[in-house]
Amino acid sequence: MQHRSRRLSTVILVSGLLLAGGNAPARSPGGGGYQSLDSAVSGVRQRSGGRVLSAETRQEEGRPVHYIRLLTPDGRVRRVRIDARSGRRLGPRER
Repeated sequence: MQHRSRRLSTVILVSGLLLAGGNAPARSPGGGGYQSLDSAVSGVRQRSGGRVLSAETRQEEGRPVHYIRLLTPDGRVRRVRIDARSGRRLGPRER
């Protein structure tokens, strides 16, 4: 239940940031080379023209990865993975 609560909190936080205009810094203080979840969400939204449904950061093989679900203008739900360290989009994860 705690995982679901944390994910809901993340979705609420992202929604609030999007409504507020997303004025959080794109990189962590001190130039640590980390792209914030807010910055990743803003970039995906701008490039796709879609609506972000949810976003969260998970650990994947020891590195932080932003997972973003969005609804595209043509009505499809897409999942995007962004490497939080480099800010680069990752390919689809094999299942």
